[in-house]
Amino acid sequence: MSPAHVLEPTYRRLKRALMEGTWPIGQKLEAMRLADEFGVSMTPVRDSLNQLVGEGLVDLTPGEGYRVTLLTEHSLRDMLAVNALLLESVVDPVPQTIDEDDLPAPIATYADRVGDVFSIFALGSENRFLRQTVDLISDRLHIVRRLEPDVLPNALEALAELEDSALATPSKRVQALRRYHDQCLANVSRLIAVLADQGST
Repeated sequence: MSPAHVLEPTYRRLKRALMEGTWPIGQKLEAMRLADEFGVSMTPVRDSLNQLVGEGLVDLTPGEGYRVTLLTEHSLRDMLAVNALLLESVVDPVPQTIDEDDLPAPIATYADRVGDVFSIFALGSENRFLRQTVDLISDRLHIVRRLEPDVLPNALEALAELEDSALATPSKRVQALRRYHDQCLANVSRLIAVLADQGST
């Protein structure tokens, strides 16, 4: 296992690159080339890739190696449905310790803001596994959320409604969640097509 002072930054850098779509969906990830690019040995890169396999951002096929995880219409629909179910199941209000200063900063990217507000919603649950799963789904969907402002007709309005509902009643939160997820589900084909186009350019 790599020392933490090398592994952690390697893992964070690799994960962020995957979330930002640095490599096309399905592209092979060569540990040696990444180690050279990151200026580290192969061990922290391999350890990071294995961790990211567990998080669903990287696929590992014996004999073939690591690849950027494929995202299909079916898998995107499934993740959106699970995300909505998990977040709608949090009936408790967001903890009172959350205030306006805890909300995502407007200067953060759209995709980061969506992930942040969903993390805040999940804080209303005492179920730690639910909170972790919501964060994992956000990491996995980040690559698609980057495209939403260009694909979804009302993406920015839906995000503003989500952020406003973070400090509102649970019923208003559920309304905002349903509007957001319904809009995403209605545009799954377009989101996947745009993602595929980006990978081929």
